[in-house]
Amino acid sequence: MNITGINTIRNGIENGYPLVESILSVLPLVDEYLINDGGSTDGTLSVLEKMEATFPKIRLFQIPDTPSVRWDCVSDVLNRFINTATGDWIFLGNMDELLHERDIPDIKNFIEKTEWPIVRYQRREITHSWSTLGEETYHPARAAKKQPGLYQNWNGYGGDEFIVPDGWIDPERRLQSPHIIYHLYAVFPQNMMNKRRNDAERLAPGCQGRVAIYDEMRGNQYDAISTPPKEHIYPDLPALARGLPSMTTYRVREELFDKKWLFEKTGLKY
Repeated sequence: MNITGINTIRNGIENGYPLVESILSVLPLVDEYLINDGGSTDGTLSVLEKMEATFPKIRLFQIPDTPSVRWDCVSDVLNRFINTATGDWIFLGNMDELLHERDIPDIKNFIEKTEWPIVRYQRREITHSWSTLGEETYHPARAAKKQPGLYQNWNGYGGDEFIVPDGWIDPERRLQSPHIIYHLYAVFPQNMMNKRRNDAERLAPGCQGRVAIYDEMRGNQYDAISTPPKEHIYPDLPALARGLPSMTTYRVREELFDKKWLFEKTGLKY
């Protein structure tokens, strides 16, 4: 069984995505990782090019987002990847999420043994203080068995869904993996205003509901997060997440591309 990871990003550094850590957390799961840069202007493309040069599993593409069809374009890129993927299964990643290194063998085993065509995961929020997980659990469809007509619809059925020509594969959300996807959406509030502004301005016509939500969120004010004491950081975080709270602003650590350094810091091999 082979797994193809797919992902797309635009201006991930400006918008506070832990994109390097996210990619590294998924690489041990997948046999190839297809990543698109949608036209970044903040240095994200350069980071992705370095990642591609360092890790043979990564294949980088540059298919631009179109402002008038932002979300449709995201799905279009991901569906191109689904069509060209060499894996038996597709794993959809997001650049503000991480997998836990201890879960990788079990995630692979779960996918290999299931008779269902998709797998859902628990997506849990990291709290602003980095000290706990949020209580709300969302179950996005993130793994799907490659089959004729399979496609991904970012907005359909609540988002993050794999669909076949007959419709939604699992409308009752029956297959839910016990494994957690760690979501770091709101732990960089100084960057969230950028993300909400960009999303609101680039949503496609017909997405008025999402625009209204982002506009409302854009008006919220967040206090800057102070660096929590080491002993207060949630001990069950993925290893690659534990260094993030000490970063007052997101920057790419060049030493992250040194595999020896990575092993010394995290105990992880890639």
